[in-house]
Amino acid sequence: MTVGPAGFRIPKTHPILAWLMPNGKVAVAAILLVNVLVFAANTISGNRGLVQYGEKWLPAIQNGDWYRLITAGYLHQGLSFDARTPKWMLLVQFLHIFLNMMGLYNVGTIVEEIYGTRRMFAIYTAATVTGFALSAMWAPRVPSLGASAGIFGLLGALIAYGVLSKSLVARRLQTVCLMNAGIGFIMGGYMQMIDNAAHLGGLVGGFAIAWLAGLPHWVDDETEKTWGLVSLVSVLITLYAFWEVLYRVLFRKVG
Repeated sequence: MTVGPAGFRIPKTHPILAWLMPNGKVAVAAILLVNVLVFAANTISGNRGLVQYGEKWLPAIQNGDWYRLITAGYLHQGLSFDARTPKWMLLVQFLHIFLNMMGLYNVGTIVEEIYGTRRMFAIYTAATVTGFALSAMWAPRVPSLGASAGIFGLLGALIAYGVLSKSLVARRLQTVCLMNAGIGFIMGGYMQMIDNAAHLGGLVGGFAIAWLAGLPHWVDDETEKTWGLVSLVSVLITLYAFWEVLYRVLFRKVG
């Protein structure tokens, strides 16, 4: 089984499906879908719901809620339609997930095209964990959530691509990603609501995993099988993390 540019093709006859999942970008589509569904669940519930049990919060992590290092990367605060909620706050809540999903779609599809589905999900998962781990150490009692740690990890992967590949296109892409990451850090320096520690941790984690993984081979050799296993473990850990959140929501047990 091949991976990378021609590695995963799914016939798509519906134009909406073709737009959402170009060239079979399964990892990007799945991550995007989970983020949107969880956001909708938080909005419909009318309370903090899943966010309360899955955001980064070091005291809870130290108390056994390890899964928060993963679930925080899939969570966004749901829209609050309480009459006391300022309209500007609704706009901020919407823009948070909208801009993150746009970033995930734009950057993630490139990463998955270059590295393949297996490496893509492993990179995103590792970047999310390293991002919120650094955030937890930097601001232990400040809650944090959002997909941007993983997205910065994808930027880090494309920066690593510039190191791995000596082509002009790879170097240009590396420059663009460095500029975007820099702009993000500058914005975070002026806006307290932006978690620069999570962004930095994600960037470093994404770069490290992508650099170690290298570019996909065109044959299913031992290296590809290894990264297939790493990707499978990443998926299983993520699913188990969300099961932990759902268990606490359903039975109202806060770790």
